[in-house]
Amino acid sequence: MTAMRRSIFIMAGMTACVLLLSVFFQDLGDRTGVLRYQQHREQPSEDELEPCAVCGGAGELCTHLPIIRIETGGQTIPGRPIPKTSKDLAGSVAYDEWFQLGEHGEREVIVQFSTKDQKPAWNHTDSPSANAGEALLRFRGNSSRWFLKGSYSLKLIENGSPEQRQRQALLGMTPGSEWILHGPCLDRTLLRNYLCYTVAGQVMGYAPNCRFCELVIDGEYQGIYLLVEAVAKGDGRIELTEPDGNTPVTSWIVRIDRDYKANVPLNSFGYYTFRLDNAQASLLYPGKNTVTPEKIKYVAADFSSIERQLYSAEFLQNSDQYAQFLDTRAFAQYYILNEFFGNVDAGRYSTYYYKDLRGKMTPVVWDFNNACDNYISYAYADDGFFVIRMSPFDRLMCSADFTEEVIRQYRALRKGCLSDASIIGIIDGARDYLGGAIDRNNARWSSLYDMTQYNTDNFLYPASRNYQNYEESVEQLKTWLLERGQWMDEHIESLRQYCHPSRFANQMLG
Repeated sequence: MTAMRRSIFIMAGMTACVLLLSVFFQDLGDRTGVLRYQQHREQPSEDELEPCAVCGGAGELCTHLPIIRIETGGQTIPGRPIPKTSKDLAGSVAYDEWFQLGEHGEREVIVQFSTKDQKPAWNHTDSPSANAGEALLRFRGNSSRWFLKGSYSLKLIENGSPEQRQRQALLGMTPGSEWILHGPCLDRTLLRNYLCYTVAGQVMGYAPNCRFCELVIDGEYQGIYLLVEAVAKGDGRIELTEPDGNTPVTSWIVRIDRDYKANVPLNSFGYYTFRLDNAQASLLYPGKNTVTPEKIKYVAADFSSIERQLYSAEFLQNSDQYAQFLDTRAFAQYYILNEFFGNVDAGRYSTYYYKDLRGKMTPVVWDFNNACDNYISYAYADDGFFVIRMSPFDRLMCSADFTEEVIRQYRALRKGCLSDASIIGIIDGARDYLGGAIDRNNARWSSLYDMTQYNTDNFLYPASRNYQNYEESVEQLKTWLLERGQWMDEHIESLRQYCHPSRFANQMLG
């Protein structure tokens, strides 16, 4: 009897624990309650630190943020557009004719890097290094290549060999060899990518991690940057099953972007039927050390097969079959995040998909610099659906099942990490955390607030969309998001119109 009573107590205790965990994590299946490291919450602000014992705050750069220091040895950093380059690049572009190269024709140059990341303490350019080594450096991006404040690709190497990659855990993130130094330029708030990656990390199975830092190149202060994990295979990033070297069958990662940027282009169904407009799929994994012509052919065929099924007449008749080859939950989450934040490039540019040998095609969020009415050449209101016009959502929304999944998840997310309180809390918290670094950044790039310096490379068009001080820029971001959330709350059910039989009945007559 004693043993039986003990068993009953144990079972009751386990049941209580399960119930408590379910409340704590809310809807773990949709990741609406998953906690993600948030730098502005985990790290002390300026006000929370004791005065600097090294310089008393009088040093040239005394900051509570991590510092990344890069020494080029006087080399030209490749990747800037040469003066004659048009921003309307498409098709087969001769990189060497359109973008600056190194002195010896390099597309990337070897540099020395170090990170200064004392916790909790003040950082200086001569503080002890948390990480150090060699890296390949270049300018990156599309329109951002023209920005005064550029963004960089940073690939860690060793022994001076571009082919010998080295994985390091920079600023406390998962070890990796490929990193992005995003320089918020057009985004005067400095916050969009941090905000959106932070929210996405609480929702999706994988979203790139990131950390604010201050960048110094060859002794010159460059301002606030966001160090971001590049979309790549690896533990803690996209974890994929290793393929058998003797077969072309492989896990893969592809990027959809402007066709001129495709290093390993895939002539997929979406490209040769112009479903992707001027974008094209490019193979990222397997990489150049393991890829073979047979594997390229396999990935192109596998990816094309998915595209072809989505755009077939049979899809309209059996639109629930997409669940056999797509991670439907992840696609619904990806759609909601990009639609909510008004990321109008999603689905056509800066779009990443991966597929494990044993899994389904899954999207990865990327690049929200243009989000929340921050697109350089057009204004986007806070009403209307934008992403629904992009592939593959122009087809997925034909499915009643997918549409209902989007509506269900949206309602759940608006009670959690997409709530007004949560979003405004991240914005205010991140702004307060950055503190005096904002003033340093804006002093370095003061011309970006000076409308007498207006140009179409570094300012929004028309000129009236540009705010002339930091706080006004932050208020615009907050206002747009609050009004966007209200509009979507009122209209999310109207997505059902896209899956109504009357909308595409004429497409099934043949």
